[in-house]
Amino acid sequence: MNGFEIRREKKMEDIIKAAGELFSIKGFKSVSIAEIAKKSNVSQVSIYNFFGNKENLAKQVLFNLMDSTMKELEVIVSHDISYRNKIEKLFAISLKSADSIDENLYRSEFIKDQAVQNFLEEYKKTKTEPLLMNLIEQGRNEGYLDSSISTESILLYIDSINSVLQTNISKKTRVDLGKLFYYGLLGEKIVFK
Repeated sequence: MNGFEIRREKKMEDIIKAAGELFSIKGFKSVSIAEIAKKSNVSQVSIYNFFGNKENLAKQVLFNLMDSTMKELEVIVSHDISYRNKIEKLFAISLKSADSIDENLYRSEFIKDQAVQNFLEEYKKTKTEPLLMNLIEQGRNEGYLDSSISTESILLYIDSINSVLQTNISKKTRVDLGKLFYYGLLGEKIVFK
């Protein structure tokens, strides 16, 4: 990359970071392009040139958050620690991630955008499902997951939870669903061996 391209990339990163911070503090609807421009030290015109509108910028914020969260998840799943420890660490990351995303992002129309849906579907196939397959395998090997439940059923269950998370629910409900997902109704270790 030449100097111009490097500066352009840096500006875009600064805008995405500033927008993400403002969205999480003030909410998607309450943040203006002018505020994002001021916080990122760029002109409003630059934001429009790079992203077109606030919705496209919000998509990029979401995509970047997903990528950074996935990197954290991959590190944990690849560590040589128990399934239980991985689940606890994964739950902490998912809570942090939920705090970073304003509920209004889930309620806005852009989440229903076909490009966003295509991205989410491809992301699921190429990143999320392979990660989950490794985790499911370890959970079964350590006796935390009932081996009589098919992988297909587990993935369908996870898909169902993700579908609900993309609807108009409160942050508290998101956290509660996360607890149910990670710990079940009993909230304690059940060994199926």
